[in-house]
Amino acid sequence: MSEFLVPKFFMDLLSPALLFSFLFLVYYIIRDRRPKGLPPGPYPWPFLGNLLQLGDKPHAKLATLAQTYGHLFTLKLGAQTVVVASSPSVAAEILKTHDRVFSGRYVFHSFRIKNHVEYSMVWSDCNEYWKMLRRICRTEIFSPKMIEAQAHLREEKVIEMVRFLRKKDGEVIKIAEVIFGTLFNIFGNLILSKDVFDLEDPSSGKEEMKGHIWRLMELGNSTNPADYFPILGESDFLGQRKAVADCLKQIHDIWTVILRERRERKGDDSFRDFVSVLLDANLDDHQINALLMEMFGAGTETSASTIEWALAELIKNPQIMSSLRTELNDVVGPNPIKESDIPRLPFLNACVRETLRLHPPTPLLLPHRALETCQLLGYTIPKDCQIMVNAWAIGRDPSTWKDPLAFSPDRFLNSDVDYRGSDFQLIPFGAGRRVCPGLPLATQFIHLIVASLVHYFEWGLPGGAHPSELVMEEKFGLTLQKDPPLLAVTKSRPY
Repeated sequence: MSEFLVPKFFMDLLSPALLFSFLFLVYYIIRDRRPKGLPPGPYPWPFLGNLLQLGDKPHAKLATLAQTYGHLFTLKLGAQTVVVASSPSVAAEILKTHDRVFSGRYVFHSFRIKNHVEYSMVWSDCNEYWKMLRRICRTEIFSPKMIEAQAHLREEKVIEMVRFLRKKDGEVIKIAEVIFGTLFNIFGNLILSKDVFDLEDPSSGKEEMKGHIWRLMELGNSTNPADYFPILGESDFLGQRKAVADCLKQIHDIWTVILRERRERKGDDSFRDFVSVLLDANLDDHQINALLMEMFGAGTETSASTIEWALAELIKNPQIMSSLRTELNDVVGPNPIKESDIPRLPFLNACVRETLRLHPPTPLLLPHRALETCQLLGYTIPKDCQIMVNAWAIGRDPSTWKDPLAFSPDRFLNSDVDYRGSDFQLIPFGAGRRVCPGLPLATQFIHLIVASLVHYFEWGLPGGAHPSELVMEEKFGLTLQKDPPLLAVTKSRPY
């Protein structure tokens, strides 16, 4: 009788579905046997664990859970056990005291692409190859000497941005796109000796690589169920890993042409950029592709997000914007802003630090992984356990920061607290051996672009809206994006 009541195609699917569900449940039950000695945490539901408790803003929910379960607590996310750190002292234990043990990286399933992870500086373990990449980057592009030598290039690209915005007076601008394009050209010139995006004409054809990398960042911000239920990893049933692989291939196809041309012209002194360094180091295309992808992707996305948040906070707080503009007028005056001016602009520095405190580019630092079973603050952390450090919660900890939700740059004017990884109450770029290698460079153009946007332009909101009406919601992902994106109206100042 049931054959007449239930469609045949459904019956054909039902048995495999039941079998799959049964095997999945058995797998979960086996994986749910928590090792003893872990930090406390909320009780996990069957199968899903604590997934439903995270919502669409996990960084904020984890901060709330820390108030109940302490600054080091355990979650069950599907079949995965995760330990979360939410205070400066606990972060220091993980990123300083036990830095080597927790230096492993959990690799998201979407990025487990052949010829990418093994050559990646972000995702690979801290092996000899990883150390070589860090050494090359630190010496050839992120050293103080190289950063100073390249200052004129960054200043030139920012002036191009200013000229572009001057032509848009009175128009509504999606500022993140302008900043992203500017940063893309900064990196294009540092790495490839060429612009890779046309601000004036986005349809010129130069936008192709930018579009692919933007798409890759979107894929990185999407949730892959295999990160919670590893049994799904091989199937890639949502096609996310394939989408990432296809996107990487399109990017690599563009770079392959460039690398082929540069190999043919090897020794040409007119090209002494970062690609030249990598070619001289005899890295192959797979190795170069992985490194360039991370420099363009991570370097542009995180910095663009920080600059957008900074401008949004300044628009929302006109008195602070006015104080910053007064400092710029006093120090820079009618002259073009130079990176050499930055050390003489303490309030600008305070505004950037305050932005990074409230809006760290990666709210949950990329997950660490325990390389071996170890003791942490009296608890036993098993080998391969994921460790999350909630930089967003640390930056808003009321036991560390007075009035933590207020945008108040003044708090940094007489403070030595910095974001370079030695002060654990402010770690937007991480700390220890996994600290962001591009931090010295990123801070230069973040300061330069923020200062230029304030010095050369007045900013308003569409339709004459009052600054208090500006929405400051967040969109969680690998980077903490403003939601909705900042739309603003420019008005050129007389400089």
